[in-house]
Amino acid sequence: MNVVREDHGSAVLLVVDGQVDMHTSPELRRHLRGALDQRSNPVVADLSEVSFIDSSGLATLIEALQGVARYGGKLRLVGLAPAVKNLFQLSNLTSIFDIRDSREDALEA
Repeated sequence: MNVVREDHGSAVLLVVDGQVDMHTSPELRRHLRGALDQRSNPVVADLSEVSFIDSSGLATLIEALQGVARYGGKLRLVGLAPAVKNLFQLSNLTSIFDIRDSREDALEA
């Protein structure tokens, strides 16, 4: 897994590539915490190149969602591949995450 951070004013875009699992989710968590520590808003995770995400990856995203809520920020997801989106739907997570269709839309304040 690889994570590239892009700063867009007060917003942060994290472009994630690869599989998010118990071995790689700590790296994603580190990047998300960095954005949260700076109180970035919104924090956008582009998952369009993520082919697989397991429960530890979902837990990492839920932890980040709770973290941004503490300072009134937003966490947005964009680019969910069909298999990843299906997992979010099966886990009933589509109702708690702000899932957008494009990076541009997700980065808007």
